[in-house]
Amino acid sequence: MSLATILAKGCGMWRDILIAANFGAGGAASAYFAASSLPMLLFDVVIGGAVSAAFIPIFNEFLQKDGKPAAMRFANNYINAIFYITTFITVVGIALSSVLISLQVGGFPDDLKTFTTQLLIIMFPMIIFTGLAYSFVGILQSFGEFNIPSVISLVSNAVVILYLFTLNNRFGVVGLAVTMLIGWALQAVIQIPHLIKFGYRYSPKISFNDGGLKKAGLLAWPILISTWAMPLASLVNMHLASYVGGGAGVAAMNYAYRLYINMVGVFAFVITNLIFPYLSRANAAGDNTGLNNVIMKSFKAVVLIITPIMTALILLARPVIRLIYMRGEFTEADVPLTSTVFLFYLIGMLAYAFYELLNKSFFAMHDSKTPMKISLVSMCINIVLSVILFNVMGLGGVALATAVGSIVNAIFLFILISKKQKGIFNKEDAVHFAKMIAAALVMAAVIWFVIPIVNGHFKNTFADILIPLAVGFAAYLVICAALLHKDMRKIIGK
Repeated sequence: MSLATILAKGCGMWRDILIAANFGAGGAASAYFAASSLPMLLFDVVIGGAVSAAFIPIFNEFLQKDGKPAAMRFANNYINAIFYITTFITVVGIALSSVLISLQVGGFPDDLKTFTTQLLIIMFPMIIFTGLAYSFVGILQSFGEFNIPSVISLVSNAVVILYLFTLNNRFGVVGLAVTMLIGWALQAVIQIPHLIKFGYRYSPKISFNDGGLKKAGLLAWPILISTWAMPLASLVNMHLASYVGGGAGVAAMNYAYRLYINMVGVFAFVITNLIFPYLSRANAAGDNTGLNNVIMKSFKAVVLIITPIMTALILLARPVIRLIYMRGEFTEADVPLTSTVFLFYLIGMLAYAFYELLNKSFFAMHDSKTPMKISLVSMCINIVLSVILFNVMGLGGVALATAVGSIVNAIFLFILISKKQKGIFNKEDAVHFAKMIAAALVMAAVIWFVIPIVNGHFKNTFADILIPLAVGFAAYLVICAALLHKDMRKIIGK
């Protein structure tokens, strides 16, 4: 699964590089990013976070207590309910597309708003395929199949890449929008053979009296509210970005954010998706000790892996943006704004990974109200800070507000899970984390020292990144090996 996720994230990064090379950070790119993100934003606000998070615990409960046939009946009812809801959202969204675009990117010139609306109408049905794909993922992961869910985004990204290499010159950004819709459809379609393999048989019938469906609905609404922080903050951020550079700020913000999510997602999403079914089963079996062990080992793995990545990227943000995106239509003039936004997003990288892990931990324990409350607080802080910092720091302030929101979320969730799960965190764990942070600080000092030396001898962006990274990571591994050699073997093994 880890390899599949890394390949998918790498493919996603390649897709974004090609989009930048073909469309730069101008109006066409901004229109595409605004139009493609709005359906997903509405999906997240109306139903997104609840699709798999509400499904997996209930489905696993049916498997444990009532057997596979009952679990499959619940799954069929759930999938039909998701299909009806997402179809309704699509119809209403297309009817109100021009209004939605005006709310999302009010700073766009009128002609760019009109073009963005046209792209939005093409891509709105992505919501239907997204709902189906997420529901299918829940079934497969519950049966221990993680490879196929990890591959689905690889397939959709590959379709987009193929388009950019072959047909982009003929159909441009409109064709890209159509290709994105096809890619999301494929994410659902390629899972069907594996669902059949595990015994799922689709039926168009739906029973709203199904106890599992009602239970999932009760679990879903607080989960849903708890996931509002990111999409609603993104809506505010994109609206503010639309006033930068005639709308070019939207493209710069999206390039930076997508790179950031690819970086954190390689490991954070692998770990959280992998442990969620295990957490659900441990909770269903009443294994409190096992639940605590899985959560804490996951914490240690996240810190061990993501802390040095975050540290290095913060110090090397500008050359990283230059190396990854600067080609074709994406020029040196686009680097400063994109790299500034990227740097401020990175400040919340570790907290974002913690937030993903802690959210899934609460959901596995059928406690969705706690993340909901914390998410609402974080969302308010994020939005208020975005508006304030945008006026002070420009688009970089918007990214910093997002990072602060992630940090606030993670801190409060950790405090509350420590109270809920007694014994989850002890002095030995505190010493362990302190050692890893010390190793990261040594790494930061080494990179900081090496950067001017490398810049003085090389005039190559790749060398500007590779040499400080290599020396810094070597220092990090040496310190970790000296301080945490036993724990490192256990964490890496898990």
